[in-house]
Amino acid sequence: MAAAARPFDFGAFDAPAPVATAPEPSAVYSQADLDAAVAQARKDAVKSISAGEALKQTALLEAIAARLTQTTAAEIDRVAEHIETLTDVAETIVKQFCISSAAAQQTEAALAMADRFLRASDDDAGAALVLPGRTPKRGIAHIKKTLAERAGDQISITTDNALSPGEIRLEWRGGAMTRNHDDINAQIEAIFAATKVSRRGRSTKKETTS
Repeated sequence: MAAAARPFDFGAFDAPAPVATAPEPSAVYSQADLDAAVAQARKDAVKSISAGEALKQTALLEAIAARLTQTTAAEIDRVAEHIETLTDVAETIVKQFCISSAAAQQTEAALAMADRFLRASDDDAGAALVLPGRTPKRGIAHIKKTLAERAGDQISITTDNALSPGEIRLEWRGGAMTRNHDDINAQIEAIFAATKVSRRGRSTKKETTS
C-alpha cells in the first residue's frame, strides 16, 4: 500500500532568510596604550612600596623618639641627683663655715648679747653671761673688763663645758637668750630646704607640661 502524500508548506517561501551577523571586532591596543598601562602599573607598585616603607619608617621614628624620651628622662634624673648631692655638700660646708665663724666672733657676739639685755632691761636686775668652758682666759678677761665699763657688776660671767665654741647663753630672772649651733643649723637647713622645694616644683611643672 502506498504512503499518503504530505502537503507542502508553501508559507516557508514567505519567511525572511536568516541574516548572518558579523562577529564583533576584538579590541586592539596600540603601543602607546601598552606603555601607558606599564607606566601606571609601575606607579601603583612604587606607591604601594612607598606606603609600606613609610609605615616602617614611621614605626622606626616612633621607637627612636620613645628611646630618646627615656634617655632624656634618665639624664634629667641623673642631673637632679648630682644637684641634690652638691646641695647637701654645700649645706654641710655652710654649716661648718657658720659654726667656725661663730666661734671666731664669740667675744663680739657675747658683748652684743649683753648690750641687747641692757637696752631692754628697765631695772638693775642682774644677769649671768655663760660662755663655753674652753673659752681662753684672755677672752674672758676682756669681756669682763668691757662689761664692767658698760654695766658695772650687773652682768656676771660664768662658763659651761656643755657649750661648744661660739655658743653663748645669757640668763636673768625669768628669762634667757641663747646663741647655739642648733639654731644656726636650723636656719641654714630652712634656707636650703626652700631651694630644694623650689627645684622640685620646677621639675614637677616640666613633667606635667612635657
